[in-house]
Amino acid sequence: MLAPTTFRELYDVVHDHTGPALFSDVLSPWLDKHADAARELLVPLAVCGEWQRTEYVWGDLLEQAYALSRISDLLLLSFQSGLPDGTEPPWAHRLHLPEHEVRVTAEEYLSFFSALGLRQVEVARFDPFFHEIAAVEQSDDPDGPIEIVAERWPCLMLGELLFGRAGVTVRAGERLATARIADRSMLEDTFLRRHRPTNDGSLGWGHNSQWKTSFRRDYLTADAYRFNVDANVDIDEESLFGDAELTPAERRDLVRHRCAVRRSEHLPQHENPVVDWRLTVARK
Repeated sequence: MLAPTTFRELYDVVHDHTGPALFSDVLSPWLDKHADAARELLVPLAVCGEWQRTEYVWGDLLEQAYALSRISDLLLLSFQSGLPDGTEPPWAHRLHLPEHEVRVTAEEYLSFFSALGLRQVEVARFDPFFHEIAAVEQSDDPDGPIEIVAERWPCLMLGELLFGRAGVTVRAGERLATARIADRSMLEDTFLRRHRPTNDGSLGWGHNSQWKTSFRRDYLTADAYRFNVDANVDIDEESLFGDAELTPAERRDLVRHRCAVRRSEHLPQHENPVVDWRLTVARK
């Protein structure tokens, strides 16, 4: 069985590696030793409802998946541009952004995660379940639909579980996705992006406590999109947080996109309410 700290240890090695051959120097040898155990470990998360946290145990499956997602976020830095000139570095950058380039190819990225049992999913039409807006080309029509122009990194799933959304450049009217908001606002439940601020449960905690962060689980089942299944509150219930002024559409956008996507007096660009809602959307 995979040791509880293995993904965490791999994260540290990936973060500190400075050579040009990260895959052959680090990732491939790690897979040779640990891929089988890692696949076995992750299997219970693949089906919605199969694994539940009944009591807290250090290094349980949600924490293991979170550690693996941090490795993914480091590798995805290879496919991201930097902050706009003059932008103050966000807190996550000060704490965690490597000072050197992280270099893997798209093929190496997919090879690593395929060895762990994940699969690439390609969806041609924009869907916030599968797609994260990485850049916006503003359409002349303010009501123009969100359309994918290019994919920067792939979407990965483990069975029904979404592991990571594809990063995409989109063309859209400003009433649906506003440039410098949809692609630059605070991205929730996300560890690190080179081009925008991010926020997850690890930020602000110490060396060990940050690893008690749980992986956010979104599932695509036969009948529904199930967003943030471990959240404490259904999206239409009363919340303890300061989100009373949000419209139902703004709440749903925050859960589905994990960020503000258009202008709103209720959603400052660099700060979001606590996104602790469950949302179920029936499949058409």
